[in-house]
Amino acid sequence: MKRLLFIFSITTAVLALASCTAEPDFSDVPFISDATLTKYASGRDRLGNVNDSLVVSLKFQDGDGDLGVSPTSYPEDDTLSKINNNYEVRTFQRKNGQFQDITGSQTVSNSGNFPRLRTDNKRGPIEGTLTRSITVFRIPQNRNDTLKFMIRIRDRAMNVSNEIETPVVVVNSN
Repeated sequence: MKRLLFIFSITTAVLALASCTAEPDFSDVPFISDATLTKYASGRDRLGNVNDSLVVSLKFQDGDGDLGVSPTSYPEDDTLSKINNNYEVRTFQRKNGQFQDITGSQTVSNSGNFPRLRTDNKRGPIEGTLTRSITVFRIPQNRNDTLKFMIRIRDRAMNVSNEIETPVVVVNSN
């Protein structure tokens, strides 16, 4: 019986030590990586045109956890949400074999704001995956467009992350 109690005690101690992990040491400047892009036919707009919906997912890390803005819940976020987008997207279209930045020529911006990822207001490291939908409107003269996106995020302290590139996608193809 003592031997069984000893084995149980050792097993419990090993499991307790194994479950203790050090808090990650991330920079207070957000870091993003591993962008993925998935294309869906999202349905029809008010004029009956079929649109493509792209879902972009990317991994993030931030040392102080101050990502996202929620102006309705946190009045201090109101100014930030009006001054800058915290999810910034530049759109590139392949023309004559070269990608050209068409961000300024679009009628709809793909940039915007994502909500606070930590609602407890505690300072500390945070990591996870951000997922955002981008709608690509089908215009008859732009069939089989090849696009890619450059994305970066901004925290509430106005620190700007690195910029990453999504995989290339063909839209308006059917």
